Amino acid sequence: MSTLSDSHAAIYEEPIDERIRKFLKLENYFLKLNYHKNIDTSFDSFTALNNMILIYSTLSRVEVKSELIREIEFQKTRYQEYIQIESSDKIKLNSIMEKQDYVLNNLHNLKLNYLNALNSDEFFQFCIKHFETNTSELDYWLTRDHAMRLNQLNLWLELVKPIENSILFCLDILRRSSETNEICANNGFHLVKINNKKKIRLLRITMQSDNYYFPRISIGPQRATITFMMLSETNKFVQIKENISFVMDLCYI
Repeated sequence: MSTLSDSHAAIYEEPIDERIRKFLKLENYFLKLNYHKNIDTSFDSFTALNNMILIYSTLSRVEVKSELIREIEFQKTRYQEYIQIESSDKIKLNSIMEKQDYVLNNLHNLKLNYLNALNSDEFFQFCIKHFETNTSELDYWLTRDHAMRLNQLNLWLELVKPIENSILFCLDILRRSSETNEICANNGFHLVKINNKKKIRLLRITMQSDNYYFPRISIGPQRATITFMMLSETNKFVQIKENISFVMDLCYI
């Protein structure tokens, strides 16, 4: 379930390409880090640190900066096409493209070795190696004043802030660029034909948060299947055999 869900709506997202999947994973880490770092308990600081490590590990392992640049440039090209349409909202489109230029500029200004400070941070590297074990070094840090812990987490986060801002911006644009439909899944099942010409990147399902079932989404090259499931008392997943209404967004630019 998406971290964008709240007490009223449950949002389930399934990416259609690996680039968006990568961005969603990092977005999830950033959102959890920003939430937990502000809470004054050692458990929340521990969780925030864990997500900082996951962010670092992902950025160290895969190329994200260039992927973001390519994605934003692709989105900008699409908006340049849309602004040529006579009926388009040119003020809104120009505003978006100005933001795209700003985000792109920050990414281009981000040094190739932007992770070097984290690579050479002795305590941070110690946490990576020993995070799953009880160590006096980590326990000591977790018992420090919350203001000190928060300041340290913010210093680490600042090193990857252009990445965070770019990911949030990219995904926000994509989510807002959607084709929305109210759907009824007959007997708890719905088939979606994927229009390859539209270059759909993300499928979103919105439902009331108090439902006892959830959508299991499977996506292939030409179609997606949505099967509504419930968790039985014996912890087995069982398909719902009733008609279920939901809102589906196909996100593409």
